This record gives sequence, C-alpha cells and structure tokens, in this order.
Amino acid sequence: MRRLVLLTAVAVLAVTAVAYAVTDTLTYSAKLSFKGKPTKTKPANLKYSSTLHIDTDPAGQQPETAPVTSVYFSKAIKINAKYFPFCNRGEIDGMQTMPAKCTKAKVGTGTAIALAGSPGNPSTQSVREDLNVTAVNGPSGKNLYLVLNSQPGAPVAIQNRVVPGVLVKSSGAFGFLVRFTIPEDLQSQLALSISLTDFTVIVSGKPKTVKVGGKSTKLAYLQLTSCKGSLPVKAIAAFKDKDTGSPKNVSSVSSAKC
Repeated sequence: MRRLVLLTAVAVLAVTAVAYAVTDTLTYSAKLSFKGKPTKTKPANLKYSSTLHIDTDPAGQQPETAPVTSVYFSKAIKINAKYFPFCNRGEIDGMQTMPAKCTKAKVGTGTAIALAGSPGNPSTQSVREDLNVTAVNGPSGKNLYLVLNSQPGAPVAIQNRVVPGVLVKSSGAFGFLVRFTIPEDLQSQLALSISLTDFTVIVSGKPKTVKVGGKSTKLAYLQLTSCKGSLPVKAIAAFKDKDTGSPKNVSSVSSAKC
C-alpha cells in the first residue's frame, strides 16, 4: 500500500508540474583488466567494467526516457558468446526465481538506478529505484540480457525484468555493439516517465570450460586480442523527446587505458 500511495502522489505531481525544457547528457566509461600481453593467437581473458550515467544540463533534472541505448566495443575485443551456456528471455522475464540453466548463463553483475517522474522537473521530486543487475548470455551468441531486480527497501518491487540486448556488427574502430531496448512498462508507469539513469556493469573475466570445435577449452566471455595504450569506448542513447515523442541521439566517446 505504501508503494502505491507514493507512486500515485508522484504521478499527481508529474501531471500538475510546470514543464521545463530538457537537455539530456550521457557519459560512458570503461575499465579493462587482464593479464599478460594479448595477441590474436593468444587473446587475454578480459574483465570489462563499464559505467553509464544519464543526467541533464543543467544537472539535477529528471532526464527524458531513453528507450534504446547502444554500447560499442573495440574491434580488439573478441566475444565468445556463442560458446557459452545461454538462456531464453521467456525463461527469466518476470519469473519469481531464475532457473539453474539461466544461472549458468550468467556473465556479469552490477547495479542500476531508475528515476520515475516528470522530465525537466527536479530529480529530487522523482521516485528513485535502486536495482541489482545480472548480465545473462542469450541464445545464438547474438543476445545479452540485463536482468533487473529491485534492491531491499525499493519503492516498487521489480523481479527478474529483462532488458534485452542484441549484438550487432559494427565498423571502423569498433567490432560490435550491443543495442539494449527498454521494455515499454519500464519506460512509463502511472503517468510517470521512467529514466534508467545509471548502469554499472562488470562482465567477468573468469574463464569457463566450454567446447570449441568439439574440444574443451577455457575462455572468458570477452577476450582482448591487442591493446596499444588504450581502446576506444562509445555509447549512444536515443532519448524520446517529451513534447514530440521523436528520438534524439546523445553520444559519449572516450577511451579505456590498457
């Protein structure tokens, strides 16, 4: 009951609040952890720690919803998703518990923050939801899922909700990207716009025993084939304009030291 009252009260504030222009901002960074000197013939197992933060300019407003966010990976990073255990979205999404099969497909962990309110209003008026994140390998070596669960004491109970990501080939300095799409009900609820403002996700560099060409070998989910000083890091968030509904892209480009 407390959760429903809280959300209903904020929904009323969202409807009656004065609308402000919103300039959304995005910052994305990554840290690489590996041992030895990576080469194409002997790639190094890679621990990949990433941090994504959405805010506004000036800071402190409720950002607009970003239904799609694409995260790019350097062409020096090799992904071994097709060799790893996988799970289907329907086996996880909204379920009370995660099946053992899906637990074996886990490739990373992290945290996230969601704000529910009215874009352009002070974020202090929004409902904040702290979430735990589990990264799970999807089928066919072409999917990566971020599974969200509310932390204890959060205002809304979120249980094993899947944010699906599709692996897509890229070009230039980047070998592939993962395009994450936020489900509709995690974009808005009770007249509130929901912005997933923060993701901190660590993809494990711990190798697993998998079969490649019929032979057992140990591989991490991600491997590094080379690194001279640093690797390019990039993310693009496609925000939904609160007035027109049209998409508007905001990008963040940086580098990760080797």
